[in-house]
Order: sequence, then C-alpha cells, then structure tokens
Amino acid sequence: MDKQGVLQRLTRFGVMGLAALGIMTVTAGAAEAKQTCSTGTNHTICFTITKVGSDTYDVSVGLDAKMSRADAQNIIDQPGDPVDAWAMGADWFDNAEFRIPISWVRATDNGLSAQFYIQVPYNALDEDSDGGDELYARARLFDTRTSTKTYKSKELHSPF
Repeated sequence: MDKQGVLQRLTRFGVMGLAALGIMTVTAGAAEAKQTCSTGTNHTICFTITKVGSDTYDVSVGLDAKMSRADAQNIIDQPGDPVDAWAMGADWFDNAEFRIPISWVRATDNGLSAQFYIQVPYNALDEDSDGGDELYARARLFDTRTSTKTYKSKELHSPF
C-alpha cells in the first residue's frame, strides 16, 4: 500500500475512534444525570442533579407556569424575587436542604418561565445517614395580587 493509502486509513481510523470516544463520553455523562419532571394542569417543574466531579454536583430546577404574558410580567415586576426554589429532603417531615438561586425568569406567551441553578458538594445532597437519599424540588411563585403558589417535582432517589 502506498503512503497516500496508509494516510487515508489512519485518518479514517482516527475519525472513527474520535466518534466512538464522543459516544462513550455522552453515554457516560448521561449516566451521571438524574432528572424528574412533574406536570400539572397549569405547570411543569423539572429537577435535575448531575454529577460533574468526584465531589461536585450541578443542581437545576426549571419551572413553566401557564398564565397570560401580562400576568407573568406583573409577577416579575413586583418588588422582591417573583419565584424561589429549594432542594427538599423527603422524610417523615420535609426539610429544606438548600436554596437554589434563580438564573433567569421571563414572561412568555405561554406564561412565566424560570430556571434555577447551583453547584454543590455531595454532602449537600446526602440528606439521610443510611445512604438512601430522597430529594425533590419545591418552587414557589409569589403573586402579591393573589397568593403564593407552590410546585413540587417528583422525588429523585439516590445515595449521594
């Protein structure tokens, strides 16, 4: 085989190897993420915990609440934070583990959308000493014109 043919085979092998490595990386990364979403008649809330290091996790919550754009904008424009989110431990009593800061909130034609994010060490998620941790997200929408609405995700179960 001439030099050109060897070079083409090596290039083709290298591209296939990089593609396989990319697939393995995506698959391994997907195995590290846990997510649950809950949908009600007027909302969707998603709770995601992703392991990003040996001792570090990304925690995020997404909330979509159906309402008019005008109502959503009125909530956003009122004094103070319009929404908040917490990681909650699900035990015989529900305990707030940590607050998840708001990344953004906006009014859309579908209502109010908000995203929350924090990076935490594993011990922030380790809410039970027996290794069986049950966590869920709780988001609250503060509307001074009506009342506070509370949304809860389904639970994520994992030893953190």
